Amino acid sequence: MFGPPYALKAIMKTSFRKMSRFIFFTLFVLLFATMFKYNSYSLKIMTAFVLAYSLLITLSSCGRIFSEEIKYVEKLQAQLNANKVNLNLDAPLFKLRADHIETTLRVFRNDYKKMMSKELGDNLSKYKNYQKIYRKSIRKHEESMKEQKSLTEQLDNLHKGVIAGEITKEEFKVYYRTEKIDVEKQLQRSKEISKSLYEIEPEYTRLTTYFEPLLAELQP
Repeated sequence: MFGPPYALKAIMKTSFRKMSRFIFFTLFVLLFATMFKYNSYSLKIMTAFVLAYSLLITLSSCGRIFSEEIKYVEKLQAQLNANKVNLNLDAPLFKLRADHIETTLRVFRNDYKKMMSKELGDNLSKYKNYQKIYRKSIRKHEESMKEQKSLTEQLDNLHKGVIAGEITKEEFKVYYRTEKIDVEKQLQRSKEISKSLYEIEPEYTRLTTYFEPLLAELQP
């Protein structure tokens, strides 16, 4: 994904929201002062109580919404952070696997002059297929590492935006839905990459052992 829309939106809204809060506070103070100037003592007390109670309810309600949104974002952040286990692969090792297969296939293609048995032909075909899996998975792993970093930054921005009050409730629903889908895709993709690489390791080891004596015979 490219930069999230709320990153720029948050910057544009910051000054406006701060100004709105300042205006609200100023109007509240003026209203409170006016009530004290023109009303009786008992009415002053009642008016102050009503205004304070209303403000308390408003702040309390905002606080509940704020906490709920933060909780949702932090849950996504935790899921994404746990995905590091799936991405913690020995990529250089798997690249060496692919390179070794390429070398083996080249030796047999150039130097093996005998009639090739069905067993040898089948094993070479499997070896070539595993090379494709290694290279494809390594490429996907590199892409997933970049996506992991991008999603982490986007969730951090969303988290900060909610805390700063720069995102409305409706905007949050849209952004959260998008991030949730992207995180779920990332988790699934990362698991598939890890699975595809480690599933073929036993067969890679078996075939490598199988080809060793044959390669030794082809050495000059």
